[in-house]
Amino acid sequence: MKNFIIENRLSSISTNMNNILRNSILFLILTAVPSALAYTPQECINCHKIGSAESELQISIDEFNASIHGEEEEETTCQDCHTLVEDDDHQTTPGTGAVDCSSCHEQENRHGWKSTTGTRPQCYSCHSRHGMLTKDDPRSSVHPRRLKETCQSCHTRQCGRTDYLSWLPSLQIASHSKQDFSRSYSRDNCLGCHQGKAFHGEHEPINDQTCFTCHVTKDGQSKLLGYIHPQADARHQPGVLAAATVYQIILVVLVFGGFAFFIRQLSRGQKPRS
Repeated sequence: MKNFIIENRLSSISTNMNNILRNSILFLILTAVPSALAYTPQECINCHKIGSAESELQISIDEFNASIHGEEEEETTCQDCHTLVEDDDHQTTPGTGAVDCSSCHEQENRHGWKSTTGTRPQCYSCHSRHGMLTKDDPRSSVHPRRLKETCQSCHTRQCGRTDYLSWLPSLQIASHSKQDFSRSYSRDNCLGCHQGKAFHGEHEPINDQTCFTCHVTKDGQSKLLGYIHPQADARHQPGVLAAATVYQIILVVLVFGGFAFFIRQLSRGQKPRS
């Protein structure tokens, strides 16, 4: 009787061990499958390189290879950034291509975090998506010589691309020489005044430019000589709006007056002689 009980217990233990082993193997297989099925960088390139017929979202592989991510000793792979792209579901699931730069970079993006429009700049808005370069590289979108081009993609009025003739009513310092030639006193030097607050949204200065010590008011007004970024705005700069309107009326009068004078002179010259 004892032998029978012992045999049953041994059989039960053996069965349990087999079940545990079988479940462990099944678990390892299931956890290994996603890794085995994950996209390789070459598969991502095949779909998303320029000229591919597989996807409308295309990137320049040469541009990426020349970027700081492509030239690193351990090259950044697609899924290092696009961590949510795991299978074919990413083609139909919105948001799977999103990138969280803070997973590698300590710098937090607070640019426009108080915006009331519901949208604000992302890291790639300034640094580009796949062609990131160091700020000292002349090709970089955040190089000092290209800052105005980058900033005006969002701040069109402040960079003078719109708001017709509003700059005329304001006495501005387009550039002024100083003894320290390491400084860049120019309207194109956006970070000379705006510093960290307009860069990553922080208050700490981002460089050694000191324009902000004189030009620092919230509405863009200089402490010295009027508006650095004049806008024909009835609410914030009504004086600029009034002056700009007068200038535009004068311009229209001069244009039409000159045209009328030309027509009058032309008609006089064509009168038949008596």
